[in-house]
Amino acid sequence: MKAITILKPNQMKLLEVEKPVITEPDQVLVKIRATGICGSDVHVYHGTNPYASYPRVIGHEAAGEIEAVGENVTDLKPGDGVVLEPITYCGECYACRNGHHNVCRELKVLGCIADGTFREYMVVPRSQVYPFDPSRMSYVQAAVCEPYTIAAQANWRGDVRPGDKVLVHGAGPIGLLTADIAKSRGATVIVSEPNESRLAMAKNFGADYGVNPRKEDLDEFIGKLTQGEGVNVVFEAAGIPALISHAVHILSPAGRFVAMTYGKEPVPINFKEINAKELTILGTRHQYQKFPEIIEQLPERLDRVDELITHVFPVEKYEEAFAVLEDKESGAGKVVLTF
Repeated sequence: MKAITILKPNQMKLLEVEKPVITEPDQVLVKIRATGICGSDVHVYHGTNPYASYPRVIGHEAAGEIEAVGENVTDLKPGDGVVLEPITYCGECYACRNGHHNVCRELKVLGCIADGTFREYMVVPRSQVYPFDPSRMSYVQAAVCEPYTIAAQANWRGDVRPGDKVLVHGAGPIGLLTADIAKSRGATVIVSEPNESRLAMAKNFGADYGVNPRKEDLDEFIGKLTQGEGVNVVFEAAGIPALISHAVHILSPAGRFVAMTYGKEPVPINFKEINAKELTILGTRHQYQKFPEIIEQLPERLDRVDELITHVFPVEKYEEAFAVLEDKESGAGKVVLTF
């Protein structure tokens, strides 16, 4: 079978490898039909993901078809459509015991610490797949389930409530999906993005207001919109960790800041203002139990899914797919590979 493998940083090849087989009664064999390329896959490719080990089959956003099931699996059968959960956890550590399996001390992430979804077949535990109806959405569309769970987790962490005024920094795929989920939770959504084409897309993903911070004073805009109170929730999905310092100034009292990207350097924060407003600063990573709700909701969001997926390539054109994703002038949103 085919598998896209990072042999070492900046060396990626499409290899022929042995097809896996079921060895445990609770496992399933999945034929991968579609798998999205995430920014984190690009980081693993270039050696900038601090958690990655090599050689590594990358990828973690996938939808596929059940090819075979272990003897203990009675609720799935060959031909069923499934999406894959890309994390495994111990179930015993403090995080797992308290409903945070997504930050388990033994966490393993497909495509980073364990081989991922950029291959034709995978054997995974039954607990790592969620069925969906292929008549309601295609495999390519279903591959966007995993990114949507990230947005759902971030909104849960930020406790977005009806009537909240929410600011999303960045209108890349995750920023757009975060805005979409926030809007569905009843928030008024502002998206800040310097790329005009992405900013235009934000309107279809729940943005009530779009601001290009290179052309408009974001702080002034927020001040007028909120009568000086500030926004209630800020999501940093732009890859600019220093925005946490900025958020302290534009958040309302009792506001929440959700950091969605990783930074290389520490960021100074004004704790006087944090305490004065009793702000909450939150991390978010992966997701916990968000797949069922997203699978149920996604068929109603297919107009946005189709707009988000700008490029679909057969796996043999993986080099072109990565080049398009990394080209800031390509207009790429979500890029999906198919087998």
